[in-house]
Amino acid sequence: MPGDPYRVLGVPADADVEAIRRAYLRLARRHHPDFFVDAPPGERAAAEARMRAVNEAWAVLGDRQRRAAHDGEAPPRPFEPFEAPRDDDPDPREQPDVPYRPAPPPSARRQLTTLAPAILFGASVASVALTIVTGAAAALGLALVLLALSGVGFLVLPLLALGQAKRDEG
Repeated sequence: MPGDPYRVLGVPADADVEAIRRAYLRLARRHHPDFFVDAPPGERAAAEARMRAVNEAWAVLGDRQRRAAHDGEAPPRPFEPFEAPRDDDPDPREQPDVPYRPAPPPSARRQLTTLAPAILFGASVASVALTIVTGAAAALGLALVLLALSGVGFLVLPLLALGQAKRDEG
């Protein structure tokens, strides 16, 4: 790379990243070869060489690690925990879940109780569809009752599950 990147970009060695970026953009706009399309070949070649130097300086100073290496700073150390894991420490992923015991498989009654609000909601939708098709007002009343029952079920079922979990903990 020709020259010191700080000198190429015209910034002091303690310049912050934003100042370096602004200097790079200013020089890139001034020396970009596309602005020298109609210039004589020698002038165009000089602009390309200046732009190459500006890009190389930006490649060094625009990258934090490359800038630190250029400035002679030590690279940042990787994270090291205070205590290195020992081989005799148990792996927590291999430990059993002691406070929890396996849940018994759900009974048919419990499965039906869990599905009841969804079944009632489906029945209410079907009753509304029946009302639309047949025009029977009784089916609309049935749909509203089923919808209310499913809403109650959707509210009560989680509360029952919380109560059951509380009993299982104790």
